[in-house]
Amino acid sequence: MKNKILITTETGFMRISQVMAMAVVGMTMLASAATAQTVLRFATSQVNPEEPVIKVMKDFADKVKARSEGKLQVSLFTGDQLGPQKKVNEMIKSGARMLNVTDYGQLSQFVPDLGIVAGPYLYTSLEQAQRLFASDVFDSMAKKLEASGIKLIMADGLFGYRHVISSKPVRTPKDMEGMTIRVPPSPIMLATFKSIGARPTDLPWSEVYNSLQTNVVDAAEANYGSLAGSKLYEVRKVVSETGHQIMFAAFVTSTSFFNGLPPEQQKILLEEGKAAGAQLTRRTLESDAAYAKSLKEHGVQIVTDVDVKAFAEKARAAYDAVPGLTPGIVEQARNAMKQ
Repeated sequence: MKNKILITTETGFMRISQVMAMAVVGMTMLASAATAQTVLRFATSQVNPEEPVIKVMKDFADKVKARSEGKLQVSLFTGDQLGPQKKVNEMIKSGARMLNVTDYGQLSQFVPDLGIVAGPYLYTSLEQAQRLFASDVFDSMAKKLEASGIKLIMADGLFGYRHVISSKPVRTPKDMEGMTIRVPPSPIMLATFKSIGARPTDLPWSEVYNSLQTNVVDAAEANYGSLAGSKLYEVRKVVSETGHQIMFAAFVTSTSFFNGLPPEQQKILLEEGKAAGAQLTRRTLESDAAYAKSLKEHGVQIVTDVDVKAFAEKARAAYDAVPGLTPGIVEQARNAMKQ
């Protein structure tokens, strides 16, 4: 064994040079693991960087990056760049490494019962809504969603009170009879406006402006931030405060992707998601008055003397028209909000 150094092992002999090479490879792998990055694409339909949801998304991305020491990177894609909400949710369900800002009308396509969270006139206050989100009823629905492939990262961020924008005042359900109105591709929203007497048609948000401009639809409905942010005041000049839905946004990702993350990264996403929900609610409440003022400055008439009680009575029928709901689920949700 002249001029050779050997190391004795249980399986035989190994040259010291081979040991050193293996050590280098091991250290390289450890260094690579320590600096590995996971990049998540974060999608939203909204386009205006001043809208509360986009500000909250940016803050969420910054905090996740900082807390994970750069191992989790979140890149924002606004204005349906990655596709309409429905398509992005389907990609996430299939395991895509993405986050999406969505709502419960959209998520009801995977778990029908979630549609009631986006139901008409379900809540009379934000406190009632929070009691539902904290209830076993909602927890059961969230677990079904997770089992279907979609994980809630943020569940309860207020997106706004939804109203109708059109070319004429809408004060009673009669004013909407026969009106073609754009709604999201959501069973509960389609059922809501059918029950009121309108003719709802589901279109992606990115198509709303052009559809109003070309009179494909007569009206649309959305929260103040979206109405102002998408400049719908350029094609319709009357907003009627029907308040038919208190809309909550959700941040969702793929269950399989989430479960594959290290526990400390899962914790970061969930904790920052919870903080994002509270921040979105606060920002939305602060900005609604400013958006209404901005719309007025652009020549929009704000109709406040709406017979909300009449709309609520008509809209009750929507819950019976949504297919796939668990019998008694609406009553369970209402009972949960009383506790």
